[in-house]
Amino acid sequence: MTYWAHSSTAQPPDTHSRVGWQPLAEHLEAVSCLARELAAFARPDDERFQALASVGGLLHDYGKYTDAFQRMLSGGRDCQHSIHGAMIAHFGPSEATTPSAMPHLAAAIAGHHAGLPDLTGERSSLQDRLNQPQFVREALSLLARARGDCAPLATALAAESFAIPPGCVNETPQFDLITRMLFSCLVDADRLDSGGRRPTQAPLLAPQRLETVLRHISEIAAQAPESRVKQMRARVLEDCLQAASSTARLFSLSVPTGGGKTLASMAFALRRAALQPEQIRRVIVVIPYLSIIEQNAQVYSKVFGQAAVLEHHSGSHVKLRVQAAPAQSQRDSAQELNDIYVPAQEIDDEDACQRSSQRTETENWDSPLIVTTSVRFFESLFSNRPRDLRRVHNIARSIVILDEVQTLPRRLLGPLLGMIRELAEDWGVNFVFSTATQPAFERPVAKRDLRWPPGTVTEIIQEPEPLRSALRRTEIHWEIEQPVNWSQVAWRALDADQCLAIVNLRRHAGELYAEMKRLAAERGLDPAGFFHLSTRMSAAHRLRVLDVIRERLRARAHCHVVSTQLVEAGVDIDFPFVLRALAPLDSVIQAAGRADREGLRSALYGCPSGDVVVFLPEDNRMPPNEYAEAAAVTLAIVKAELEEGRHIQVDSKDAMTQYFERYYGTSGIDLGADLVELRRGSQGKFSTLADKFEMISSRARDVFVPDDDEAKQAIAELRAIGQLTGELRRRLQRHTVALNPSEFESMRQVITELRPASEIWIAVEPAYDQHVGLRGEVEAGRFII
Repeated sequence: MTYWAHSSTAQPPDTHSRVGWQPLAEHLEAVSCLARELAAFARPDDERFQALASVGGLLHDYGKYTDAFQRMLSGGRDCQHSIHGAMIAHFGPSEATTPSAMPHLAAAIAGHHAGLPDLTGERSSLQDRLNQPQFVREALSLLARARGDCAPLATALAAESFAIPPGCVNETPQFDLITRMLFSCLVDADRLDSGGRRPTQAPLLAPQRLETVLRHISEIAAQAPESRVKQMRARVLEDCLQAASSTARLFSLSVPTGGGKTLASMAFALRRAALQPEQIRRVIVVIPYLSIIEQNAQVYSKVFGQAAVLEHHSGSHVKLRVQAAPAQSQRDSAQELNDIYVPAQEIDDEDACQRSSQRTETENWDSPLIVTTSVRFFESLFSNRPRDLRRVHNIARSIVILDEVQTLPRRLLGPLLGMIRELAEDWGVNFVFSTATQPAFERPVAKRDLRWPPGTVTEIIQEPEPLRSALRRTEIHWEIEQPVNWSQVAWRALDADQCLAIVNLRRHAGELYAEMKRLAAERGLDPAGFFHLSTRMSAAHRLRVLDVIRERLRARAHCHVVSTQLVEAGVDIDFPFVLRALAPLDSVIQAAGRADREGLRSALYGCPSGDVVVFLPEDNRMPPNEYAEAAAVTLAIVKAELEEGRHIQVDSKDAMTQYFERYYGTSGIDLGADLVELRRGSQGKFSTLADKFEMISSRARDVFVPDDDEAKQAIAELRAIGQLTGELRRRLQRHTVALNPSEFESMRQVITELRPASEIWIAVEPAYDQHVGLRGEVEAGRFII
């Protein structure tokens, strides 16, 4: 008798034909070989890890030998099949009830569809599932059938402890991460084989790509006028290339805004990979905001070619996990910094891999150059879902550039730093912490918190203080004694020919933009020179607007921009005058980097000549929790400095150190101790940890918006066929707006669902404004065609 792993997607389940069906023995053997191969890519010298992955592949679908599952393939009822192999891994192939030494393997097998479970606990834990007598009996009853059908499985079942080498000394303290890596190899192997694919593991080609990026940097430098900024960028690149040979694995790249971090950090990574070709196989650039990933992905694509760079962020329109709606209090205080990915519903079904047209690399990051978001990267590492964890094994032996690293949430700092250090020490991952405002990841000697001890991180820049002083191009004026209204801010902005005004909330951006337009009309100014930027606009729309803004700046035409925080970290724009609502100090410093970014005014006048004014709005509402607390710390420090007659500037190192120390807390401030505890030892609280870990505090939904003709055409096709194909997903990737729950509810009148329960949302055409983006209210006349 032939036992089957999968039916054919091309035939109805009740057909008698078995054409296109995959035999179970073939699938188990293939997944076993693939899992071992992936494990060897991740950890070449660890025979035990590779053996565990191989046995996991043989056992993961062991439960498909049941009659119930074989009937299901022909249209029968759904049935369990993952717990059977987990039981064999846990108890061994005998009547014994003493657990084996492989709880991580049992957890990986049990969760390869629904997700890694907690090992112990109440209902749905691995312990609870292993204690169900009917599955114990059924698992043991399948032994003879499985041995007779699959020779490699028979060999594994006959060997003592499955012939797996004994555990290494680091396995218990690293149980959490080892289990995730094992699970990742198993899930990716299973999905690859189900989809009829093989791992690519394309070479990084570091020497060739290093030559390419250095040539690109040289071409940019040749076109730039001589200036102090140009000289300092050359020094940054030189330091990056020299530091590439260091034996460290945790690096900081402390370079002020405009110092060329984006390309210099890539040059560092490629030089290091060229020097260590056997240790490093890919470069992953992790960026906090979509506003930056759009720009940086364009930069890397221009340098290396579009096909070389895998861009993976919220545009994939896939949920990490399903969550209940937040409480009203949580919705009322929802963060308005919605530049980061927010997920939509997921189906963890290996058979879907046979049908999916989505680019496989976005599922498993099997690409040499990857640009992704902080949420994608870290929630993959802390998730328990197969779709997220599938890519984790490909993080091993990589260089990870964490751009704008100061944005990592304080409440998660402990578990994030712990995960980073484990990846560096045991999985060959190199990290570069790149920012103009380097946070205090190392604790002072006298402190005992969850940060790293002094000396953990190696600074790439040989002389960071002189560099910081040399690259200072702005003068910050702290005008926070008296609050001002939006009309006063607008008047102040209009006094300059070119001005960037940055506020804390999308609502504030809309109000200030409207007031500025009103006053401009009274003055008779050309409305073409006024712009609004926020995440109410799609990525494609923002990129178009930024292109127009840059063109007007180059032409020295009048240009006034009102924006949320999305422009202040990494967005390449250069204004002579910047207005910034009171915000956290690192945010203010980042905003100052948009003033005289190229240093031309400062070079002309021989002193810092970009003007930055920090003001206190009358409506001083801002994103809650950590953001508001950081702004309060900033206000206290700035006031103390003002009393001494000093204005904090971008190169005020002592003030920045004081800010981060007070922000992280002198004592008792939670840096995520509860989450660190969930990862400790071998307790295996995978599901609980996934539920508690969130990079952002409020989930939102992506909405496709008709922001241009291309989006309108794709949306029309989407409505016509009634499903989101891989091609449409790619075409609509940058035509989305993320709405938090309260915003989503307020806009229900302008949003439609593709079909009931599809969780694919589309904004009606009149709701999208070409100046401010998606609006919740639409004038009746705009619906008239």
